[in-house]
Amino acid sequence: MTYDARAALAAIDDHTVVVLAFFAVVAVATFTYLVSSFRTAYQDRAYSCALPAVGWFAVHDLGFVLQYDQWFHTYDHWWVKGWWVALIATSLIELALVGLVVRYGHAELAPHLSRKVFALGVWAGVAAIGVLWILVKRSIDDDLYLISFPITAFWAVPFGTALMLRRGSRRGQSALQPACVAVIVVGFQGALWFVDDFFRSWEFLTFTVMAVGWSLANIWLIRTLPAWSRSAPDVPVPVEAVAR
Repeated sequence: MTYDARAALAAIDDHTVVVLAFFAVVAVATFTYLVSSFRTAYQDRAYSCALPAVGWFAVHDLGFVLQYDQWFHTYDHWWVKGWWVALIATSLIELALVGLVVRYGHAELAPHLSRKVFALGVWAGVAAIGVLWILVKRSIDDDLYLISFPITAFWAVPFGTALMLRRGSRRGQSALQPACVAVIVVGFQGALWFVDDFFRSWEFLTFTVMAVGWSLANIWLIRTLPAWSRSAPDVPVPVEAVAR
C-alpha cells in the first residue's frame, strides 16, 4: 500500500493551512504553464505540448471529474470536492490544447494526410491514451490521485525535450514552461510531505529530484537553441551537438 486515503484526508484536515499554501503555488504555476503554452503556440504557430503529454493531462483530469460519485458520496470531503470543481475547467483547457495539436500539427507531422483524417487520428490517439490511463489507474494504489498528479505534470518535460530536439529551435517552447513544471512538482512534494509517510520515501523524493533536474535541463536546452524564424525551416538537433 502507498497511502491510506481516509488517513490522508484526515492529515490534510490537520495541516490545512500549509497544504493549501503549497497547493496555491501549484495552482499559480499550472495556470502560468497553460497560459504560456497557448501564447507560444499562437506566436509560433506550432503546438506547444506533444500529444502523448497533453493527451495524458486531459484524460487524467477528465477521469477525476467523471468520478463525481466517489468524491461527493464515497469520500464526501471538501478536499476532493474542491479538486473536482477545479479540474472541470482544467480538463476543458487541456482538451483545447489537444485542439492546437490538430490545428498546427497537420502541416508539421502529416501534411500527406487530409486535415480530417489527421484530426480523427489525433482524437483516436487521445482515446488510446485514455485506455492506457484506465489500465494504469486500476493497477496502482492511488485512490485520491495524489501520486498521479505530479507524475502527470512531469510528462510535459520529456516530451518537451523531444519537441525541441526534433524541431532544432525554440519553436512552440519557452523557458517558462519547464520552470512551471519544476514548481508544480516541488509544490506537490511540499504539500504531500504532511499527508503520509509514502511522500517522504526515497522513491517519491527521488522522483521529485529527477523531475526538477530534467526541468532545469530543458531550460538550459531552450537557451542553447536558436529562436524560431518563419523563414527558416526546422532542423533537428544532432545528438553530438547536444553532447557538446
